Amino acid sequence: MSVNDYHIVILSSIKWDFLWQRHQIIAEYFANDTDVTYIETTGLRNPNFNKSMERFVRGMTYKKKKQNITTVKTLTIHPPIVAPPTNPFFRSLNRTFFVPNLAAKIQSYSNKPILFITYLPTTTSLYLLEKLKPAVSIYDCVLNFENFPGVPKDIHKTEDTLIEAVNLLIVDSTYLLDKHKNKKYTMIKQIPAAVDFDLFSKGYSDEEPKGKRLIATYFGGIDSYRIDWNLIEHVLQVGITVQLIGPAPDGFPISHPNLIYRKPLPHLELPEALKESDVLLLPYKVTEFMKGTFPAKLYECFATGKPIVTTALPELLQFSDIVEIAEDPLQFAKNVQSANEHDTVWKREQRIALAKENSWTNRCETYKEEVEKAILESMIDSRRFHR
Repeated sequence: MSVNDYHIVILSSIKWDFLWQRHQIIAEYFANDTDVTYIETTGLRNPNFNKSMERFVRGMTYKKKKQNITTVKTLTIHPPIVAPPTNPFFRSLNRTFFVPNLAAKIQSYSNKPILFITYLPTTTSLYLLEKLKPAVSIYDCVLNFENFPGVPKDIHKTEDTLIEAVNLLIVDSTYLLDKHKNKKYTMIKQIPAAVDFDLFSKGYSDEEPKGKRLIATYFGGIDSYRIDWNLIEHVLQVGITVQLIGPAPDGFPISHPNLIYRKPLPHLELPEALKESDVLLLPYKVTEFMKGTFPAKLYECFATGKPIVTTALPELLQFSDIVEIAEDPLQFAKNVQSANEHDTVWKREQRIALAKENSWTNRCETYKEEVEKAILESMIDSRRFHR
């Protein structure tokens, strides 16, 4: 059997219409060949009242249909009605009521055996695994959940339980590979983020900045547990315009005449918006949580060819010859000021070449190969068990 013989169920950690990344890309890729059900996030932390009502209304009013941005007919996007997995009462509701209803709905979408991919190491994920009884199960781990702010205190235990239960563990960063490799004695594979090269290469511009104020841009999720606002402040203080593009649910702790905010753009429009930028920023905090992060946008930044200034995240140190890495806010601001001056044709060509090598086309093929290895291994194990 191949992956095409399965109904692929993806339990995502994000909504379908959130920032476009591996969750949606993998879903669309597999949906070109088989039935795919994309379950929007079942929660990780206690949401505020407004967020809770938004999820409830979305789940109650949403009908089985495709989002406008996908043309794949075999892809179903389902917003679930569940409680956050944050206390015993909510977990009991999920296990006895919400998850069984969700599982029944998922099973109605296809009569193929289920291949389950989850991005959430929560009790909700474990309950769904229990109810769906998939032929093959995969945990695609792209966050250092143990240090994620506001998660359940026992997240490390539920994550370990999930890792032992699945057929394949996928991680995106070397940090997560080292963290989890001794927990899983069967199959583990590192598959980092990638880029739609043809799309993001449109952000390339060979025009040199001449006499105008530099524009430094960050695009992506804007929040207090990822972004180091002290870095942004120092860049603004040296007279550089900072442009932020993306969802900012908590607003901004700073204000400045040279700080420009643009709401999230459709993925297809993002490269054109980057074209006028002189420098791209990865202004991340270096915390225990962020140490496990492989920035999803890294190869997208590379595809534009533009200079990149970043902090010393472990996953970025390997690229120190083609990105500017800063250890503190003062150095970060200086690196942004001199990024174009210190950039070279060789660095630009290397960034673009790396982006070409790490396209989502190639990455999805690798993903499929690893999934099919897991399918084969599960079939072999099943035959051994029934002898």
